Amino acid sequence: MSERGPVEEWLLGFDVRELGLDVGREWPESRRGLYLLREDVRKPLAVDTAVWPSLFGEGLPGSECERLGLREAELPAWRGPNAPLWDDLERMKGCLETLGAVKEEPHALIAVSVYWDGRPAEGTWPGVPYRERTMPSVRGDGWRFLGFDVGDGGLISGLGNCGYTEPEAPELRRQWAGRLNEHHLLGELEQALAFRELSDRRVPEHAPFFVWGLWLIDAVGMR
Repeated sequence: MSERGPVEEWLLGFDVRELGLDVGREWPESRRGLYLLREDVRKPLAVDTAVWPSLFGEGLPGSECERLGLREAELPAWRGPNAPLWDDLERMKGCLETLGAVKEEPHALIAVSVYWDGRPAEGTWPGVPYRERTMPSVRGDGWRFLGFDVGDGGLISGLGNCGYTEPEAPELRRQWAGRLNEHHLLGELEQALAFRELSDRRVPEHAPFFVWGLWLIDAVGMR
């Protein structure tokens, strides 16, 4: 295995993620047992909308899409190259303002970065991430770090959406549960890079995996 190069951070895009779904209902014991290494997390978060749904519809239960009127909503066909992330924060906010019921829901405005150390070589992977300019192009000083996720080029989370088999789960929990925060995200970049390598070996059908950083820009409507 070649040595890692210097780690570069690219800002990939933005999204609006739900903060109002019932965690107990969405994450029953059976789902936690299959997909989580630390089962007592308060609320799993991820770049993956199957883990942390977007209020623009991706990952939301059908009943929620109906309640919020998303079936009839006029959403732009193009959000940016790293879909479903938006490449323009202000354009995303403007779209959110047109969605009356949606903007009243508790939600988080987030940004997603990728951390790349030269592996895999740029241009050799399908899908996300595309190194294209975002607006803004760098993180804001007031954005709060939520943690590192590890996912494939389709933004499927290797931490929270690639099931752990019964034979492998006990040892992986012993090694990794203590490194995961209350949202099932890693707090250290070196840990995330190591879990990326583990995921490439463990789930080769999804390789190559990448390290994503999740940043909270603002939280709205929390009681």
